[in-house]
Amino acid sequence: MFRCKLTALDSHNPASFNCKDETEFRNFIVWFEDQKIRHYKIEDRGNLRNIHSSDWPKLFETKLLNSR
Repeated sequence: MFRCKLTALDSHNPASFNCKDETEFRNFIVWFEDQKIRHYKIEDRGNLRNIHSSDWPKLFETKLLNSR
């Protein structure tokens, strides 16, 4: 389903992306912020890069979903 969109974004490995894999999803979000969105300064993305943190979902919600 996401293959065409991920290909258009020049994402790595769009054919095998599994949005239900939490680690893969979090890595994609970090890549997307780093490469495409670039809303935050590099030094302000540190917490986002800590994909194994239990606080990551809250950070994702507050920083990325509410930054519009």
